[in-house]
Formats: sequence, structure tokens, C-alpha cells
Amino acid sequence: EGYTSGELWEGWGAGTINGAFGFHYREDEINDTPAEIIRQGNAWGSSRAGITAGSDTTTALFGELDIPIISNKTGFEQLTLNLSGRWTDVDSYGDDTTYKVGINWQITPSWRFRANTGTSFRTPALFELYLADETSFVQQRFLDPCIQWGGAVDEGRISQRVADNCAATVTEDYPDGLPADYTGGNITATVISRGGFGRLEAETSKSSTIGLVWQPGFANLSVSVDYFDIEVNDQVDQLGTSIPIGCYSSEFFPEDPLCGLFDRSGINSSIENVQDDFINVATQTNKGWDVALQWITDLWGGQFMLDTQHTFQTEAVTALFEGFERDVNGQFGEPEWVGRLWLTSAKNDLSYFWGIDMVGDVSNHESYGNGEYKDDALYRGETVRVVLAADDVFYHTFSATKYFGNDQEWRASLGVRNAFDE
Repeated sequence: EGYTSGELWEGWGAGTINGAFGFHYREDEINDTPAEIIRQGNAWGSSRAGITAGSDTTTALFGELDIPIISNKTGFEQLTLNLSGRWTDVDSYGDDTTYKVGINWQITPSWRFRANTGTSFRTPALFELYLADETSFVQQRFLDPCIQWGGAVDEGRISQRVADNCAATVTEDYPDGLPADYTGGNITATVISRGGFGRLEAETSKSSTIGLVWQPGFANLSVSVDYFDIEVNDQVDQLGTSIPIGCYSSEFFPEDPLCGLFDRSGINSSIENVQDDFINVATQTNKGWDVALQWITDLWGGQFMLDTQHTFQTEAVTALFEGFERDVNGQFGEPEWVGRLWLTSAKNDLSYFWGIDMVGDVSNHESYGNGEYKDDALYRGETVRVVLAADDVFYHTFSATKYFGNDQEWRASLGVRNAFDE
């Protein structure tokens, strides 16, 4: 790898144009050899795996320019354009280009506008490409949500949607659907995993941000508001043994492609094989706003700092497969609001810290009710309330630090996380 950087030319009066250019060359190789007994499949009840071997070569060229456009004009203290690009060639995938374009506009000494848009891509790793066929065995009771689905839905262990989809599962043995007392047949199912050489696409993404920063002259204060739009396509992933429950929980059952990743035996209808290959996850999109504030001031003979950041997510859409999108914004794992607040007070050789991590309320009630709010279920024949929501949560951290030495190069800290046991 090598690069060069420096001043390119004086520009047109707004400032010197700087640039950086370089190249990258890399060779990768993998040779993962399991023990002989594992390769031959002679370890009873254990996994079987082959030799995972392969290699790849990556070549890249990249460059970046920082171009001042206008400076020292009314409404244009400084306007700078940043351009960067990269061409990458990977033997196992082919070549692609990525770019980034950024604008930094200092409108006045106090106000600054910023915007960026760019792309990226990641080729599958060697293990993701060349994993040799690997088998493992999972007990049916940990894999098949349809076992005794009648009792399971009455006891609240599965949702009504899963129960309905189990009842609608037609097999050779059960042409009218799996019965409520279906026992599961075989003890275990075979889970097969393999790499995706020749099938996997590279992960790609595009992100755009646009925002405004205020830094007034009367205080050591910085306030920023940014809008973000991020889309990730073809993320490489393995879905694991959650494939069957994902199929039966899907609002798209039985057309959901997850339902095509496992099969049932023609003898007793038990799950026979699960194909857990590395695959490309179709799309993930996140949009929203980032808000940040930092204020530093003298207080009580020392220094006080307030630093807070918040993200307000307006859209979170995922699709494991193209055409099967799910809006998960506001659900568990995708809260519409997260944030933090840090308060720090320092004087001489002592500092005190109080931090609050914040997670907004979430609810899965509409997802549970197939688009309509639902908070009840049958449990052992009785209707009960199902709690699929959580209120705002605040996690508090406190600490105190004492510094030692002439240059305060030593320190001792005492603190507690989640002080109020949330």
C-alpha cells in the first residue's frame, strides 16, 4: 500500500487545493482444516465439516480532493468541497467504484451548513465464500414451533399467527394441515451450512446527511441538527436455526422465502433439513435526525461540561428478501428515540461524572396483531393480556476520579453503572 498527499495548486483565491492519492494491494488466503473424525462424520451426534479453503486478491486505487471554493465573502466565510473516490477490484467478485461528496459551508462565524453523500461496498469474506458443507444436528423441540401447537398457543408459548400458519401447513401425512397435537416425528433435524461462492453479492450502501451547526461567540456552545438517510443492500448474513420460526411468524407465510429454506419429511412431517447458507439480506433502510449539544463553562472555580446527543428515527425498514419488507420502527431493537446526557464537573485534581443513557418506548403490539393493535392471547383456555411494549428507560452512571502526579498521569476512579437498577 502506498499514498502521497500535499498541496496541488493555489486554486482561485479561496485557498490551497489539497489532495491525496494512493493504491492498495492485498492477498488473502484461508485453509481451515477440521479434525479427521469431523471431516469423515464419524463423531456421533456431532457436526460434520469439510476443509474450508480459498484465496482472494484485492487491488484498489483511491484519491481525495479538498477544494476551497469561496472565502471571506458576505454569507461565505468559507465554502469547501470535498471529493473522494475509490476503485476496487476483487478476484472473487469483480470491480466496483465508491465515492463521497461533501460540502462544508461556514455561513457566518456562528453558523455552518454541512452535507455529505457517499457509497461503500464490502465483498464477502473468505469464510463466507468458501465454507465447506458443514452439518449439525438440532433437536426438533428447539427448532419446530409447530410441535403441539394447540397447547402451545393456549399456554401463550407461541402467537396466534404461528398457530394459524402451523394449522395451514399441508404435508403428505397431513393434507388438511398439521394437527394441534402434532408431535414432531424425528428427534433431530440436520442443519446444513455452506459458503456462497458464485452466489453471494457484495454488500453495498448509500448514505446521505445534511445538517446545520450553531456555535455562538458569546458562549462555549455547539448545537447541531443533522438529517440522515442510510440504505444497506445485500448484507451478508446467516439466519441460523431461527429460520423455521421466522417462516411461521411471517405475515407473508407461506410465500416468505424463509419457508423455502427448510423441508419436512415425507414420512412423519418432521423438519428434516434446514439450509443455513450465507445469504444476502435484501435491504435495510434507516432515516431520522441526530441532535447534539455541548456546553462548557466555568463553574464553582472549576469547569463544567454538558454533552448530550439524541437520535430520532423516523423510518426503519428491513427486508430479508426482495419484496418482503417490514417496517420495524418503534419496535423492540429499533426504538424511535435513543440518547445520552453526560454531565462532568472538574476542579483541580478531582472530576465528577453523571451519565444518563436513554432509550425510548417501544411496542410490538401492532406487529403481533397483523397491523392492528392487539394485547391479548389465549393461555390455557383463558384470555390473558400480553405485554409487548416497554416504557422509556433511563440508565444512570456515576463516577468520581482523582488524578495524581505532577502531570496528572495517574488516576483512580470509582463508579457505578445502572445505579438505579433499571
